[in-house]
Amino acid sequence: MLLFKGLRNGQRNILLSPEESHHCLKVTRHKLGDIVLVSDFEGIIWSGRIVGTVKDQCDIEIIEISKEIKVKGGKVSIAVSLTNHLDRFEWFLEKAVETGADQIYPMVCARTENHKQKRERWEKIILSAAKQTLRPSLPILEPLINFEALLKTNSTAQRFICHCEDGADQFIGSVYNSNQDVIVLVGPEGDFSSSEISNSLLAGFKEVNLGDFRLRTETAAIASCIILQTIKNIK
Repeated sequence: MLLFKGLRNGQRNILLSPEESHHCLKVTRHKLGDIVLVSDFEGIIWSGRIVGTVKDQCDIEIIEISKEIKVKGGKVSIAVSLTNHLDRFEWFLEKAVETGADQIYPMVCARTENHKQKRERWEKIILSAAKQTLRPSLPILEPLINFEALLKTNSTAQRFICHCEDGADQFIGSVYNSNQDVIVLVGPEGDFSSSEISNSLLAGFKEVNLGDFRLRTETAAIASCIILQTIKNIK
């Protein structure tokens, strides 16, 4: 799928950016007359025909809507600690797009060892995954946030914190209401501190678990996405 910026009312043709045009013609080797999928990630994917080039830009004639997003239930937000090795966090970003996360908060907790933010790279990973999976909308990547700051500023209808300590007796899938927005907090290697858990409860978060097994940070974050999306799609 190819990215473009905005389709005005009544507009039938679009010009891809030079970068997207290069990808279309040189990487995926499309040619004049080929049908391609294009989106501005505002909820719709169109099918269009390559009808020419203008300088180094592809001219695409819009044919019809190929896919239009149908909103099911509430928005799913995941707040996850940065991992010690950022490649694991970047793997999470890719899979979060594939499993339907709507909003992602990179987070720094008491036991988070890595505080490096690579926003430009992360945005490229999200964009690439959305194009690859034919997703008509992009998840929102929030700025890196401190755990305590998130507790103070977030007022999502459903707020869950996943941890491995005593108290997280309920499985997230048994208490999640798919009709409401939700945010799930996933901690770093070593889990949340006891004070972080206590403070989250004071802020209105509920303790939950993701099953019987201890999971890596990035695995836990993806598991939560999959569990919530499964419930959204079977109701």
